[in-house]
Amino acid sequence: MSLLPDSAVTSAPGLRRAQLLLARQALEAILAAQRPADAILQDLFRDNRQCGSRDRARISELVYGVLRDLRRLQAIAGVQADAGALCALRLLDQGLADAATLEAWGLTASTALARRLAGFDPATLTPAQRDNLPQACHERLVAQYGEDATAALAQALRGQAQVDLRVNRLKATREAARQRLAQEGVKAEPTPRSPLGLRLSARAPLQNLASFREGWVEPQDEGSQLIALLVGARPGDTVVDYCAGAGGKTLALAAQMQDRGELLACDISAARLKKLRPRLQRAGVNSVVGLALPDETALAKFAGRCDAVLVDAPCSATGTWRRNPELRLREPDFAALQALQLRILGDAARLPRAGGRLVYATCSLMAVENDEVVRAFLEQHPEYVREDAGEILRAAGADWQEPELRLLPQRHGTDGFYAVAFRRQGE
Repeated sequence: MSLLPDSAVTSAPGLRRAQLLLARQALEAILAAQRPADAILQDLFRDNRQCGSRDRARISELVYGVLRDLRRLQAIAGVQADAGALCALRLLDQGLADAATLEAWGLTASTALARRLAGFDPATLTPAQRDNLPQACHERLVAQYGEDATAALAQALRGQAQVDLRVNRLKATREAARQRLAQEGVKAEPTPRSPLGLRLSARAPLQNLASFREGWVEPQDEGSQLIALLVGARPGDTVVDYCAGAGGKTLALAAQMQDRGELLACDISAARLKKLRPRLQRAGVNSVVGLALPDETALAKFAGRCDAVLVDAPCSATGTWRRNPELRLREPDFAALQALQLRILGDAARLPRAGGRLVYATCSLMAVENDEVVRAFLEQHPEYVREDAGEILRAAGADWQEPELRLLPQRHGTDGFYAVAFRRQGE
């Protein structure tokens, strides 16, 4: 179903006026709100049920297209850089509409914007504007990686992330899942590093696939799969996912453990843990117990007796900017994040037994949240030593040679991730 008939437009192929107006409405909310873009779009589509799948796709493409090129479009628009002007510039720049059509649709500044676009000199952009990065983040990345590598990283972050699936070994092998997906009309190939991953050749409506509904596969970036493998969970272990969130890594850990042992999923949000329940049921997992934090009494029962603990810490999420380009609208408070990460990691450090493993992970690209946190933690906790991530991952069947896990979109084709494994010394 489409909002307008195809004959309604001749000069903006594939685009409808109603789609443009809804995209502008969504973009206004995204620029003004502290909520994820996908949540705002979901609300918009729920409130406009006349939108068909084609409408939703075109609205989303326009909104995310603006966000992935926001700083350049803002520089071109100048003082006119409201949501309508940004949408118009994106359409003009991509040749998806002409100024006359956009003027007729109510974007009355479109002719002037078209002139600004035609006369714009890209050399006037700052490096941060060119790379569509917050200024402070750009400076940190250049200091870490250099200008050329930062430009390549930024270019990768402006692209669209692929769809990776993790095969649930409680129900299927990777090859069996790949063949079943093929029978459902979805082409997938094994991921290069994770032994559990399948990468789709094109996006597909997973909720319509029996292989998904029956728990054979779960959407999970290959990098996230590797972090779960780094935990090295085994059947019968006692394991804690200390910042479980939506539970993607919890599910992966449960499969590693063959759904045998104790697996505690912790999060400060009871609502997030509640959303995990149907995913556990779909995956055929019964060993997971949820715990809303803080709950010192419950956690005390696990202190000093866990075989492994995963701390997937709250962070700037800079490594997910392909999927969540709206996150780059604001400068992260790195000092506050680092303090929080150290506190959480220190709290979790009480849980592993002697000889047990503690894994620290983020989806951040920033050394201030990664290397610096690890150094500070080891200074504060001499009872822990670093382990070789490559050895652990190779033992789990993954292809990874380096002693720590540092994933970059332009090099590895994943989201940006960082993870380190520690072992608690003692007998």
